[in-house]
Amino acid sequence: MLQVVDLVKTYFQGKIPVHALAGVSFEVADGEFVTITGPSGSGKSTVLNLIGGLDQPTTGDVRIDNVSLLKLSDTERTKMRRDRIGFVFQFFNLLPTMSALENVSLPLILGGVRRKDAEARATEILTHVGLGDRVKHRPDELSGGEQQRVAIARALAYNPVLILADEPTGNLDTKSGKQVLEMLRGLATQERKSVVLVTHDPNAWRYGDRMVRLVDGKVDQILKNEEAR
Repeated sequence: MLQVVDLVKTYFQGKIPVHALAGVSFEVADGEFVTITGPSGSGKSTVLNLIGGLDQPTTGDVRIDNVSLLKLSDTERTKMRRDRIGFVFQFFNLLPTMSALENVSLPLILGGVRRKDAEARATEILTHVGLGDRVKHRPDELSGGEQQRVAIARALAYNPVLILADEPTGNLDTKSGKQVLEMLRGLATQERKSVVLVTHDPNAWRYGDRMVRLVDGKVDQILKNEEAR
């Protein structure tokens, strides 16, 4: 489903090259949950940004269902991100003046879906993530865990095939973090979505099928998690 092929990403500080990634490769199958771990500065978020088409590699490629992101135009890449990829971040990025329903339905409305249909879809997803009774609440009326579930519902608005999660439990307490990880696990197991999770949480990798460990911009280990599922 997802192929990460020899990704290299080099930045420049003045004339000095900084190698954020130095040839990272791995694959993620349909319905597989892969965690990416490693020390700070190892390239975890850089990999996620490249997979999501938010940045482009110096060399290498990212393929989603055999479609190369590098061969897409800017418009095509934007459509790929909207239709095929769902993003979940550490900071929930919810609009504070909008209700949960409005936050989830807004991407659909901006994409041309009629408001009535968008709100019906948003209600369906919010109910699915356990917030059917909180659809009218604004972010400041929700707990951190509930806000992250709204963010996950928003990521699911277009029914993406790939979920990219960047430290989604970083601002949550232990109980809420576990609920979010179980929800992501369910998206892979029950809905056959591919999930790629970047995390520092030493417990989070246990929810995945495999762990990719990065060190200094390179793949140090790829381990199968026998405890998954």
